[in-house]
Amino acid sequence: MAFSRPMKLMSFSSLLLLLVLVLVLISLAKAQRPTETIVEFYLQDLASGSNATVVPITGIKNKPLSFTTFGTIFTIDDPITQTSDRNSTEIGRAQGMLVASALSGSNVHVLVSFSFSNGSSLEIQGTSRQFERYKELSVVSGTGSFRYVRGYATLETIYYDNKTSYSIVRCTVRIIQS
Repeated sequence: MAFSRPMKLMSFSSLLLLLVLVLVLISLAKAQRPTETIVEFYLQDLASGSNATVVPITGIKNKPLSFTTFGTIFTIDDPITQTSDRNSTEIGRAQGMLVASALSGSNVHVLVSFSFSNGSSLEIQGTSRQFERYKELSVVSGTGSFRYVRGYATLETIYYDNKTSYSIVRCTVRIIQS
């Protein structure tokens, strides 16, 4: 069946209205984009002695309790400081568990809360690849100032004393608040 008259295209005013609507929607989408916040702090980690902040709590019978022995579970309560200096202001505690989770001893599963002195916290979880310089973990949530955040944390050991098992870990957290 043939049309007796040509189909009418959209009128100029309708086209202009559609264009304005698209531009408004684009500007609203840009205005609602979340912004990234970067926070940097340091963990003061001591794995030996009477004041140890990381201690093994259990493991596989007849196997050594170490970070590279599959099945070893550690608990952690590291001070969080503003700078890498051991005497820097403490701004919170890193508290949780570490589990040697790879048969090869190469990975530790991390479940840690960065609990800050102001009452806020960040919840960190993921696989820490022990022999890599940078360990990237997920920020899965938070409380207080960090409620509903998501992002990732990069951990880098910037100092290690083999004799005392003392290390300083720089933690850079990149988060987006929903």
